[in-house]
Amino acid sequence: MQEFLLLNKIKSLNIYVERYIFSSFPKKDIGLKIKLEENLYSLVELTIKANVNKGNIRSKYQTELISTIYLLDYYIGIIYEKKIIIKKRLEGFISFLLEIKRMAIKWKENEA
Repeated sequence: MQEFLLLNKIKSLNIYVERYIFSSFPKKDIGLKIKLEENLYSLVELTIKANVNKGNIRSKYQTELISTIYLLDYYIGIIYEKKIIIKKRLEGFISFLLEIKRMAIKWKENEA
């Protein structure tokens, strides 16, 4: 059940990013936008892959999911430093990301 709550939270993050972050990207930073977008979609893919697998394979995808969360945290930090987004948008993104991270870690711990 946790993974469905997690998937819903990831969907909310994706909607937030589409609405408030991607709209402010300049063309010169398109590479950073693409990396952020790829990692956001990876969250969805890894959650689904972890959900349908069992044992060590599930654990592998859960670990990759957590790693992807850390990558997103890094990318959003760079985006903020480049002044592409305002602090309010950064805080909104981080709030979603912290909740997703908490849920992903709890899911992995419950499997052990």
